[in-house]
Amino acid sequence: MRTDALVELIDIFPSLTELSGIDVPPMCTENSAKSIACVEGSSVAPLLKNPTMEWKKASFSQYPRPISGLKQIPGKPPFAGNEHGENVMGYTMRVDKYRFTEWYKFDRDTSKPNFTDTWGTELYDHSTPTTLFNDENANLAYKPEMKDTVEELRKMLQAGWRHALPPKNRY
Repeated sequence: MRTDALVELIDIFPSLTELSGIDVPPMCTENSAKSIACVEGSSVAPLLKNPTMEWKKASFSQYPRPISGLKQIPGKPPFAGNEHGENVMGYTMRVDKYRFTEWYKFDRDTSKPNFTDTWGTELYDHSTPTTLFNDENANLAYKPEMKDTVEELRKMLQAGWRHALPPKNRY
């Protein structure tokens, strides 16, 4: 069986739980930071029955910069800046055709990005399979003909992962 659905590592636990016949913990809410039993992933068990069903619109990840400046501060998220105070987080979204990343100034005290302070934008076309892993050599984000695509993906990225969940898990 093969599917083109986007799945992520966070989908493994709810998938194995459901396939084992155990109740899957509920989806974490936006205010569930203190919850000890919730998930952010979606069980892929439905895809095993119907590999072409409507699924996630995107998968998400993030990566901090500068990586060398990160250290744990008691009582704070682990995203401290370096001696210059640079806290930048790269938020990435993978959709069926593209990988889109924007780098934002990041507030480590609130763990929130400042969407009005963009440090960089990346857009890579993944529509054609490559054998040499060279599909991210050309950043398309600043090409005039990609302006509408970048804006659409930016809105989707800033809306967050909850808005890209499979239909049964959307809020």
